[in-house]
Amino acid sequence: MGSQRSTTVTLSQLSEADVDLVYAALAVADRRFVLALLTDRERPVHLSSVADALAARKHDGPGSAPESLVRSTITALYHVHVPKLADAGIVVYDPESETVSLAADPEVVEKAVELPSID
Repeated sequence: MGSQRSTTVTLSQLSEADVDLVYAALAVADRRFVLALLTDRERPVHLSSVADALAARKHDGPGSAPESLVRSTITALYHVHVPKLADAGIVVYDPESETVSLAADPEVVEKAVELPSID
């Protein structure tokens, strides 16, 4: 998978059904966190790294999340959150390398939705 971003599309260029997909994808805080994490990265991020960061956010900071929380977070990312974001055209998931990356320019994503801090 290359590091190229797809052509930027604004919400006004999307069909109503596609806009609904985007808003549904962004309706969940965990998905917005994934986007915030990805906007800070120039390369695709391994799903386990995303899960570690998300679990740490939910459990008092880096390294503090129990393994069971990390595993359940990976499962939720793999089966629910990443597919929703990919279906909306916001991220690209590469199942071979198990990596996820933004499908749009990070600046466009940041302008489209107010992203939470990942610190």
